[in-house]
Order: sequence, then structure tokens, then C-alpha cells
Amino acid sequence: MNFSEKLKKIRKENCLTQEELAEKLFVSRQAITKWENGDGIPDINNLKQISNLFNVSIDELVKEDLSINIKTKKKYNYIEELEINHTKHFDIKISMIYELNIISNSQEKVIIEMLSNEEENLQELFKIKFDDIYNRLDIDIKGKSNAKDILINLYIPQKYIDEIELNSKLKYLNITDIDIRKLEYDGDLKYLNVNNSKGRIVLNTTKCDIEADYDKLDGILEVNTFNSVSRIKIPKESVYKTILKGKKNEFVDAVSCDDASNIIELNGFNSKLIIIKK
Repeated sequence: MNFSEKLKKIRKENCLTQEELAEKLFVSRQAITKWENGDGIPDINNLKQISNLFNVSIDELVKEDLSINIKTKKKYNYIEELEINHTKHFDIKISMIYELNIISNSQEKVIIEMLSNEEENLQELFKIKFDDIYNRLDIDIKGKSNAKDILINLYIPQKYIDEIELNSKLKYLNITDIDIRKLEYDGDLKYLNVNNSKGRIVLNTTKCDIEADYDKLDGILEVNTFNSVSRIKIPKESVYKTILKGKKNEFVDAVSCDDASNIIELNGFNSKLIIIKK
């Protein structure tokens, strides 16, 4: 179900006419008609109003339109925006959370959406700091919280993405609709999902058995780890070249092609990388 269908459905479920919804959003009835006819999607401010009015996350509203396939519906959500106007090398540090979704957008803003079923006061729980000089974004949790319940959607303008350095402790990292020169992750990680994205992804972990899943392999994956057994699932038609570095490392079920532009690299010590074609 796309955004236009969802908007019409939740409007009717709440017994609102197009004119009544327009009044609540401070827009014209014609704007509601346009959105429900699929002739456009509201800007972020109107999406925030719709999200708050109907208690549904922005991602849930528009994820079909953005080709996102991530479960993100939560009871509570808080959104913060950061204006940017030029290409950046993003240096991002996030406290331990359950899941992080990095998604491209067409805005000239970084949009941070925090979601939880248990933490009602998300605005008070998180401390967000952006240093425009050093391109550093820190998202810290103040005090005690249930990290297993917290999810963050990080929307970054595609036209301003150069490189992303990410430091965190996650169970899930989902990358969607991103075209990037390099994304480097440092920290603990269990699951990586790469959807409709291309570029170089570098994973620096210690003793983490990572499960990576690509809907298509388009670029480079580097896994730097110690004493671990990781798996990567790729489409059966994928063609790739393997590069083995470090000591006592090995690929399992790999079929390397020297002329391939896609590369899977394993580095570190005493680790295995199993390649599964699905």
C-alpha cells in the first residue's frame, strides 16, 4: 500500500472528510486531493503533522514509496531535523540501540526519527549534537533505557552523501537506497541488510558473527574481524572477486571471478566468511 492509499485509509478510519483533514493540517483541500490521488507526497513538515495526528511514523507512511522494506512501527516517536546544503563526510556516533536504518532522501535535511514502544519521552532521552565544522553527528542516550526497544531511522540527502563513518553497537543495521563512496562501521553488529544500494561498505568488528544480506551485490564489502564466522547472502546471479588478507582466514563456498567489479574482502585473524547464493 503506497502513501496515497494509506492517507485515504487512515483519514476514513478517523471519520474525517478531506476538508476536515485539510483544516487540521493547515493546508488546502486540493492538497489533500492531490496526495490521495498519488500526484505527490507532502513535505517533511506536513508528514510530521500527519504522523502526530494519526500516531504513525513517517517511515510507515512513506516506506512503500521509498522502496523501503523495514518494520518500523512503534508506539512512540520523535523527529529532529538538521539543515545541510553541501556534500559532507558524515562522522556518526550512536549509543547502543537495537536497530538503525540509514535511508537516502531528496530533502536538504538530515532527518532523525527515533521510535520506541516503551520509552515515551524520546526527546528527553536522547541528546543530539551536530558539529557542522567537523561534520560530526552524535546521538547519545541520557540515563537508563531499554536499548533493545529503540530504533532510529536516519534519512540523509543522497546528493550530499560522500562518506559515512559510523560508530555504534547494534543488532540490526539496514542500508536502503544509498549510493555512497564509502560507509565504514566500527563496533558490534549482528545483522546487516543492504537494499537497493551500492558502494563500498567496510565492517570493523571483533568476535562478531555477522549475518549480511544483499538484495543485489553492487560494489565492495570488506569484513575486518577476529575469531568469527560470518555469512553473506547474495543473489545467485552475483559475480564477484574475493580478496583474502590477514592470517588464518578463509572463504567458504566462494566462487571468485578475477574480472568482476564487485569485491568481497576478508581481513583480520582466524575468521571465516561463508558466501551463500540465494
